[in-house]
Amino acid sequence: MVNRVGGLASGMDIDALVEKLMTAERVPLNKLNQKKTTYEWQRDAYRAVNTKLKTFSDYLFDNFSLSSNFAKKTSTVTGVNSGKITVNAGSGASGTLDIQAVKQLATAAKTDIATANKTSHRYATETDSLDDINVTPGTITLNVTTKAADGELTTTQKDITIEAGDSIKDFVDKLKSAGLDTSSYDPSTGKFKISGKDTSFTIDDQQSAEKLKSFGFSTSTTVEGLKVTNDEGKEVAASKTTDLNTLNISQGIYNFKVGDKNVSIEVKAGDTIEALLTELNKEGNGIKASYNEKTGNLSISASKSGETVTAADPDAFEMLNKLGIKSTTSQSSAHTIKNKDESESNVSSGSTVLGHLGLKNGSITLNVIQADGSMKETKVSYNETDSIDTFVKRLNSSGAGVTAIFSQGQMSIVANNTGKAKDPSVKSEIQIVTNVKDADGNITQNKEGKELFAALGFISADEAANNENINLVSENNHGQNAIYAVNGLVMESQSNTASISGYSLTLNSTFNANNLVTDNNGKTTIQGTISDSISVTSTNDINSMVDKVKEFVTKYNELIEGMNSQIKETKYREYTPLTAEQRKGMSESEQKLWDEKARSGLLRSDSIIRNGLSDMRNSIYGQVNGLGDKVMDTLSEMGITTSSSYNDGGKLVIDEKKLRKALTDDPELVTKTFTQAGEKDAPEGDTRGIVQRLRESMSDFTKSIESKAGRATMTDNQYSIGKSLVDTDKRITTLTDRLKDVEARYWKQFSAMEAAINKANSQSSIFAQFGGQ
Repeated sequence: MVNRVGGLASGMDIDALVEKLMTAERVPLNKLNQKKTTYEWQRDAYRAVNTKLKTFSDYLFDNFSLSSNFAKKTSTVTGVNSGKITVNAGSGASGTLDIQAVKQLATAAKTDIATANKTSHRYATETDSLDDINVTPGTITLNVTTKAADGELTTTQKDITIEAGDSIKDFVDKLKSAGLDTSSYDPSTGKFKISGKDTSFTIDDQQSAEKLKSFGFSTSTTVEGLKVTNDEGKEVAASKTTDLNTLNISQGIYNFKVGDKNVSIEVKAGDTIEALLTELNKEGNGIKASYNEKTGNLSISASKSGETVTAADPDAFEMLNKLGIKSTTSQSSAHTIKNKDESESNVSSGSTVLGHLGLKNGSITLNVIQADGSMKETKVSYNETDSIDTFVKRLNSSGAGVTAIFSQGQMSIVANNTGKAKDPSVKSEIQIVTNVKDADGNITQNKEGKELFAALGFISADEAANNENINLVSENNHGQNAIYAVNGLVMESQSNTASISGYSLTLNSTFNANNLVTDNNGKTTIQGTISDSISVTSTNDINSMVDKVKEFVTKYNELIEGMNSQIKETKYREYTPLTAEQRKGMSESEQKLWDEKARSGLLRSDSIIRNGLSDMRNSIYGQVNGLGDKVMDTLSEMGITTSSSYNDGGKLVIDEKKLRKALTDDPELVTKTFTQAGEKDAPEGDTRGIVQRLRESMSDFTKSIESKAGRATMTDNQYSIGKSLVDTDKRITTLTDRLKDVEARYWKQFSAMEAAINKANSQSSIFAQFGGQ
């Protein structure tokens, strides 16, 4: 290491001299950094083109890949009962439907309304002590952030001390005194809420988090961006190379809980954010961590769905805080207290815990009707700590095919699918299965589910005790199929929707029901004369198809106009990317204007863009073969041609009159010209429709750009600009190291000069003393 000696002996400003010398030495380095910036801008410009290509390709797929997405038909429904059905005509709709009668609509099976057992527990009141809800004395430390009228944020650490004998109201009052002025306790639900007007908070330490858990609060996380101060004194987002020590994270072992598994993370001296990500993402940890250098946000989550990552010790909790991952909470679970008089009972509510109804952990298997009329068994687990509301949500989201509702002590269950079971031996569309078959085919008895449904009031204690399956649907609540007559045929369907001859029918109400008579054998026939049936016809929706073609042409023109402007954009060679030093002397607006000029013309006359545009134009002009004798050679047959202006760069224009005539004369042929799926090298020629050709052309275009500029998931070594960036980075690193040596040499030389001058001055002083004698 070179000792830096200032100009004490020479009187020269050595720092300024070295700085000026190094400014000249850094010119090649500045040029390399500018070259790197140009590469990055060019890469981003190419990728922006690919983004536009993908957007247009997705649009084509969504709107033209299926003929039904393009070819539209409109239905005409006439008759005095026309309001009792809804009709949509698909692209394949044809002929006339005569809907003569609807005897009955399809309905879903449902249970009777059940009344749940009463509970000997009640919600805690504000006057109850915290000891009654099992909360012991202790301290909760919160970081409370308040927003002033001018938008300024102020964060203050607040200690909330819980003392022996405190009531629920005392705790809420202490929260309010800490600045969380809208905190509350609701005795009707038994739940705490922590909040404040224009105020937020985070939990300071693990001890406080554990104490809040005893109140029934579950924690969630908020993410704050990691900030560091750069060389210019500005606060910016930390980079992946930022040393963890800069964030006040010490080396050591930090313990986390991932689901039920303990995971230890080691931080070593000199570790960076990137090193921490590598440690967190180690195989076997079950952690998925990432960092956004633009926002400074760190994300840590469990790899497995349903699991969470939490701190297992105070150090880990503090580490997450320092990484910007801070814990907060809002509302607690319900607090109940057992009545002192056990004979006293209360109506169960949604917050009533299943354990308070005398239930243990268990499961129930339901057999429920599905959309196709089959029955499906679904197992739903529950815990004694679950509330009734929690169980209802789990039941509704289980995939069993039911919707349960619980309110004011009562519950009902409705099948999600209408109709009756296909199997005539099924006596109930919703059943509790007692004899359950496991994966190996063994049958076991499960009475837990029946005990649950007995507690919820659906079945009696005697029914819960027997070994039979339980039918939950009463005689008057069974599901039924829709029965209706179309074109003289009696039809039956599981739901109130049906597809007939390309028409989608929805039955909304019955009519002429007396004209459909069912005999003792269950066979339904048409009886009597029907004069007020509903007539359904369809016609091609020319307006919709014209609008779709116009939209296609507009989006195509926007795409090629954007790319044409890029290859024609002026290149300002005198405007090179700004260096860090140059930016210091400019305002933000000046920097912005300069950057606009420097970025201009990055893709000027680019061969990849030119060739891609040319291929796209060629793809839509060729003949579409395989359409029979009547063939439209090009889009021009439909009134779609290229603009005659050279400056338009191949934009399409529409002769709407000609387009409408083509759609009116042969809509199917126009549709196939656009949407037909075919092969480029088919025996009869290229049978691909315009859209398929265009999408395949854009796919090749995209690949050409990716070979040059890559995509977000590629490494730099996988595309040409990336390789140039890697090479440039290596040269920057080498040159930076060399400049450090050059600067050290300058300081060594100036230091030697200072030493020599100092020595000369000392000798001169000695001679002067002798001369004075």
